[in-house]
Amino acid sequence: MAENPLITISIPAYNLGSYLPKTLDSILKQTYQNFEIILVDDASTDATADTIAKYAAKDNRIHAHYFQSHEGVSKARNYAIDNAKGDVIVFVDGDDLLEPQYLEVIARGLVDPSVDLVAVGYNWGWRGGSGSGNQFREVSKTNAYASINRRGGGFGGYTWNKVFKLSIIRDHQIRFDESLDLAEDLLFVADTFLSHIGSYFIRERCTQKSADQIVSFILQPGRCAARSRLSANTLMRWREKYSRKI
Repeated sequence: MAENPLITISIPAYNLGSYLPKTLDSILKQTYQNFEIILVDDASTDATADTIAKYAAKDNRIHAHYFQSHEGVSKARNYAIDNAKGDVIVFVDGDDLLEPQYLEVIARGLVDPSVDLVAVGYNWGWRGGSGSGNQFREVSKTNAYASINRRGGGFGGYTWNKVFKLSIIRDHQIRFDESLDLAEDLLFVADTFLSHIGSYFIRERCTQKSADQIVSFILQPGRCAARSRLSANTLMRWREKYSRKI
């Protein structure tokens, strides 16, 4: 891949008027500036749409789209996949805060042409607590289920700390499942990982904690529990689908 790949940043936003400005400011202040933002308002009822319009008007790298009805995060991310012009795509939530070197770390990891996916560390917090995740290990297809579903030190079945090659997503027609309210990110990671045999996963190794744990995010009240629960039916569906491929 080129030394300066175009990075597409997908941001779905629903009623995030009080969070979104800080998220966008953290992106616009990146040390790496070759990016585009696909920002989808999912029929918000607060000031989110106005915030999106304001930022899109002052930076032509921000491409705004407005759903007329509430469609969900998966449809918003699929819209970004369909309309992205980048070499790779990053899925950012509208309440995430990115450290200034986030995109630079990603770009460095993609210089090696054998790298198909980059995962980075992160800090996370909620009211009354905090934590981090940066203990990534080598992941193989034989232990994919355990690795992707493991919490804490595992590879993680979430998308917001990973960057994906758009060529892989499109070649294998990988989509977010719009029928799911939970675990859509786990299924997407599994699809991407298991559909491309040559995939190679890395973690940026840094000596400074601030550079190693590169993503921070703020959880809204109640969101932590909602997004951490995976239904038994969804996990069973995942296992049945991929046990035949491993």
